[in-house]
Amino acid sequence: MGLENQFKVIFYYFIYGMFFLVTLRLMKLIKIRKKILKIIVEFFFCFIHVIIFYFLLYRINYGSLNYYMIIFLIFGGLFCQLLYFKDNNRF
Repeated sequence: MGLENQFKVIFYYFIYGMFFLVTLRLMKLIKIRKKILKIIVEFFFCFIHVIIFYFLLYRINYGSLNYYMIIFLIFGGLFCQLLYFKDNNRF
């Protein structure tokens, strides 16, 4: 993988980490009382995110996954947490 592709993938991971955290926050606002329904909704939420993530990753670099790129996914989530949600301690 060339250097240009690595920068694209790192940027994508960082942005997707932020997107995942925002959508996770939105999903947590939905109150579901039945436990089995909540488990099903959370499963489909994770499944849809995995499908979107790998589809877009496949479009960038044919689905190649490296360990250091996962770090940027986590950094994206942490950056979003510190930048946008640091005053809200409900999460």
